[in-house]
Amino acid sequence: MNMETIRLITRIENAFDGAVRAKTSLRQFQLTDRYGMSREITADEWTAAGKRRVDATWQQIPDDEIEECDCLLAHMGPEEFRYYLPAYMRYGLKSCHRPIWETDVLGMTVFALWPSTKNDDLRSYVIAQYSALDEAQRKIVIHFLEFVAKLDDDTRHSDALEALASYWRSQA
Repeated sequence: MNMETIRLITRIENAFDGAVRAKTSLRQFQLTDRYGMSREITADEWTAAGKRRVDATWQQIPDDEIEECDCLLAHMGPEEFRYYLPAYMRYGLKSCHRPIWETDVLGMTVFALWPSTKNDDLRSYVIAQYSALDEAQRKIVIHFLEFVAKLDDDTRHSDALEALASYWRSQA
């Protein structure tokens, strides 16, 4: 990792330090994502997914758990979003050199930070997810998106520019 990436990760860690731990684990969110609409999730499945959790703070969320669970930010309420977002941003920055077919957590994280301009209900839902972010955290999101916008990657680069233009810069 270069120094700019390391500095941004440090700023993310500082801005989100003390974020209240979400009650729902990533693996529980994954269950909801996989089965929430197609079948009932049993109490045993839910409990087992929660017991595999190792984090007491977002900084302790292992990269392999993010890889296993993929990006689930779209399913989270504001407090959960605030807790998990910095882990996803950190992972995305650490893996930004990897091709999309290996991991696109970075792209999916950027997408979670880009409220729809085509669907008002979806836009309202996504913007509500940001409601628990404080001013310092919002600024870090902007810095994160600006970093991604500088990458030599057409998709993530252009999505980050769109997110900045359609929402984040007007909120600064």
